[in-house]
Amino acid sequence: MARIVIFGAAGRTGRNIVEQAVSRGHAVTAFVHKRTFSFSEVVRIINGDVLNPADIEKAVASQDAVLSALGRGSSPRPVTFPGTKNIVDAMDKAGVHRLIVESAFGAGESAKEISIPDRLFVRGLVLRSSFKDKDLMEACVEKSDLRWTIVRPPRLTDGPRRGSYRAGERIPLNIASGISRADVADFMLSQVEGGEYIGKKPSLAY
Repeated sequence: MARIVIFGAAGRTGRNIVEQAVSRGHAVTAFVHKRTFSFSEVVRIINGDVLNPADIEKAVASQDAVLSALGRGSSPRPVTFPGTKNIVDAMDKAGVHRLIVESAFGAGESAKEISIPDRLFVRGLVLRSSFKDKDLMEACVEKSDLRWTIVRPPRLTDGPRRGSYRAGERIPLNIASGISRADVADFMLSQVEGGEYIGKKPSLAY
């Protein structure tokens, strides 16, 4: 059993992480932003803002691992990079070392692995702000002294957890590849329990 805090717990990936973490016997803290969600009664809920360092420090204290599935959600501004920076700073301050974050295939140097048309259209136009936010987030995590793993799923679906998927830093993918949020959650939790990809940036897909 590990004590873990989940940022972005109210999101679709985050809710899967919370549910699966409870079923796997972990002590779970769910960090949510001023909303009420029906989690298991064993889940500790912290309402806060990832842009407020004091809120982050409260959530991170005494944890064994931090999992982040931050996304913009309904916010009109990017929150993944600034929120993650606050998480990294809070972890340094609290002496918590294990961090697993959800990013996206196409972020960072993996942009070179998608086709030029998709790079120009998806990264450069449709999801330009989102990918810029993830690029900055990844750089922030990489520069830290934490035991980090950056998870890069491609297109996300709301399908069930299969528990069987490809994972690796150089698996063949394209912009149409996909994986369920439930299996992303499964993989992220496996990194709390194992840690095969510490200091690495694996992608996932079926």
